[in-house]
Amino acid sequence: MHRGLFDRKYLLILLLAAALLVPQNLSAQMPLPAVRIPEEEACAATEDYTPFALDYYADLGIAAGAVGLTVTGLVLEHSVDGWNKKDHFHKDDINAFDKLWYNEYRPAVDDLGTVAVITNVLALPVGIYATEAIFQNLPPMELLTVGAMLGESYLLGYGIRNIIKSTVKRTRPYMYTDKWDWDSVWNGDYSLSFPSGHTTDAFMGATFLSYTFWKYYPDSKYRIPVIATSYTIAAATGFLRVASGNHFMTDVMAGAALGSAVGFLVPFVHEKISAVKYRGRSVLSFDGQTLAATIRF
Repeated sequence: MHRGLFDRKYLLILLLAAALLVPQNLSAQMPLPAVRIPEEEACAATEDYTPFALDYYADLGIAAGAVGLTVTGLVLEHSVDGWNKKDHFHKDDINAFDKLWYNEYRPAVDDLGTVAVITNVLALPVGIYATEAIFQNLPPMELLTVGAMLGESYLLGYGIRNIIKSTVKRTRPYMYTDKWDWDSVWNGDYSLSFPSGHTTDAFMGATFLSYTFWKYYPDSKYRIPVIATSYTIAAATGFLRVASGNHFMTDVMAGAALGSAVGFLVPFVHEKISAVKYRGRSVLSFDGQTLAATIRF
């Protein structure tokens, strides 16, 4: 038996895709309020420069690779068989480190972990950048850039982690207790513990938002609160995955490392693309009183 089409994982992908389209439409159609933005809060992206830039060939390659990894991961994931009743699980098979803390299955805690992931992958980045665009502190086209980078980051992390899960086939901790997640037992998900997918996504979202927000708003007083909030939610996600019985601590640690790497790598590549596009470019600006020239190297 395999997972249904509308598993929570697919729902998150659909929500991400929808959320990336909404802010740009809102910024184009809604009456934008005239709000004076303090100089220190001004976005670094302008009509003449952006910290992150898209490139047709580079993004086509990244997107193709991300989709390829995702499809491969899904195929492998759905090839995993359900529980064989002949299989038995013994606590002595758990390594000494992970044996220090593991739990039976707790569905309510499991759901909290999913809420935390959606917060970091969707609510925070989409909410922050959509708000900045609505208040004219982020050029509307930057929403496309942010959306493309976020989508690429998510799909890369999703594909890589599922390939690893389906290759390692590590048994989830609740299988060593008396309370199992029976849906996962029958559809094979019980053997896809390493690495933690929720934690991968949560740390991807935290790293992505922290990196991009710092570059878009380098002087903002909200940089530290944004970073602290996103990483606190990511850490809480890892804690909840262990507390729910879905993962061992090493699953969470691996997921955090993978998510952080992907959340950093994608915007880093687009920052380098921007550096190449704007290298040596001179920009003239005039505010009605002062003529200024900026040369970027």
